[in-house]
Amino acid sequence: MLPSIPRISTRSVGEFNPKDWINEGDGLMASSGKIREIWDDHRQVFSALGKGQKTKDDWDLLTGLPRASMLLLGYSVEMYLKGGLAKAYRGCPEEVFQRDVRCFSHKLIRLAKEIVFPLENEDESNLKQLQDMILVDARYPVFVPEGATYSDTTNQRTSKIWSQSNFNSLTELASRIRAHSASINSNSNDPASFRSFNVDEDGYVAFRIGGNLPPRITYRLSSEQKRSSQTSKDDVKALIEENSSCSSSCKIIMHYWKHAWIYEDGEEKTRCRARPNSSDR
Repeated sequence: MLPSIPRISTRSVGEFNPKDWINEGDGLMASSGKIREIWDDHRQVFSALGKGQKTKDDWDLLTGLPRASMLLLGYSVEMYLKGGLAKAYRGCPEEVFQRDVRCFSHKLIRLAKEIVFPLENEDESNLKQLQDMILVDARYPVFVPEGATYSDTTNQRTSKIWSQSNFNSLTELASRIRAHSASINSNSNDPASFRSFNVDEDGYVAFRIGGNLPPRITYRLSSEQKRSSQTSKDDVKALIEENSSCSSSCKIIMHYWKHAWIYEDGEEKTRCRARPNSSDR
């Protein structure tokens, strides 16, 4: 390991600690549910008010509370997904995770696929709905597409936000994502194992298997590799095969090479762009 580069480990804190992300998600999810309860009570009071008794505050709470509950629910899902991502990046430099987690931003479907969350039935469309809540629907005035009317567009958005069955479905999805993120690196039937070694003065290879994730290999090309134009994946593979200082670890990495998700650590190839496929290996 390169001692000068802080890496994500069991000693990491703050944004590099998966538990902190999950705890943030728990707070947001609990707040979302509480706001929904307050809104339900307010709706009953609002309905009981006579004509002329309803104030602007009453109307603002009626329309604002359900949007706030959806916004917080969307953010809770994002926190759970990024908690799983922090676990997936264990052994990688903190700076790599810090860069990539910002690049993933609010891309919930991409995040879910990156941590291999088992998508079921309407999960992908529900993640898209939550992403839209975070980006627009629960934050900004309604956008009226060409050919649509303001009233129809507003009613469609309000219907999704006010629907208790929709909220329940999204909450159930959030709970499943939390459970999946919590299970990463914590499955005794699929224990996680980590390997890493330095390459020259400023390069490295980090590898992980198990822990409810596919094998992952992350590498940073060293300055020496770049100078000698040894920069392809085949060059990296050959380097690992020939590395006598990590014989047992390197053999394990080679065993999983064909099945691993392989990433280059570099500003121009951040992992949030697209998950690598077999043609990239």
